[in-house]
Amino acid sequence: MNTKPIEWPRTDSATPVRTLRRIPRIDDWPNATDEPVATRLAIVDCETDGLDPSRDNVIQIAVAIVGVSRDGRILQVVDHGTGLADPGRQIPARITKLTGIDNLTVRGKRIKQPALTEFICQADAVLAHNAGFDSGFCRRLLPSIEHLPWICSFRDVDWLGHRFDGGKLGHLLMQLGQFAPTAHDAMADVEALMALLQSELPTGETVLAEAMRTAQVPTVRIFAERAPYETRHELKRFGYRWNPDQKVWWTEVAQADVHAELALLLRIAPGARPTRKTMTWHTRHWKD
Repeated sequence: MNTKPIEWPRTDSATPVRTLRRIPRIDDWPNATDEPVATRLAIVDCETDGLDPSRDNVIQIAVAIVGVSRDGRILQVVDHGTGLADPGRQIPARITKLTGIDNLTVRGKRIKQPALTEFICQADAVLAHNAGFDSGFCRRLLPSIEHLPWICSFRDVDWLGHRFDGGKLGHLLMQLGQFAPTAHDAMADVEALMALLQSELPTGETVLAEAMRTAQVPTVRIFAERAPYETRHELKRFGYRWNPDQKVWWTEVAQADVHAELALLLRIAPGARPTRKTMTWHTRHWKD
């Protein structure tokens, strides 16, 4: 075994180097603007004591209400806040290791649901980086925000098409020349998400502009009902995902691609009985 220390290459002025800029803190953003505000968004992040919104609990939530221009730029932070909640049971050690939140941190804390509902309802839509996760917990905690549409900066941006590697928040920021000093703290993650949303894509528009535009376009969710068990690997290879609750493989496509997708499905999973459902930004991230 070679025990010699690794010799890292020396850098000089000719060596390509990328400098990462620290993201702005929430208080660094302007709280007023002279530009017209086209819409208000509630940017949300939840820390939880598990992954199942039907059984697990929010232990920390952060929200920033932001004013957005017509071309998808954050103009101002209207208001922001964060809160802790005691789940009334032991927080798993792995969650404490990830978030720094233990039972002592949240002892006796609770989220005032009517006040938080009113706070979020200042916005025209809610945005999270993985809306499928956050929306499930928010729906249980705050059922009165169900009328608001959701935007997902993870799924509503074509990161792969823009040649980004991966979709994790911190990793995307680094590819854009920025870094977040803290992760898995709800407000720190909101700050990181705001920096990501304000960043410019190779197309020249902001991440937020693409996410908002994509979210508002109806899509069609196709379910591969009765797909033979032996076709599961092929379904997965072609981008289908498994829904453990409904026990069905599914995918989601643009309305113009439905017929082509149905033809593909019947080719890779003969015997399947496809069903479909139109999805909007009001329904896409809610669990049935």
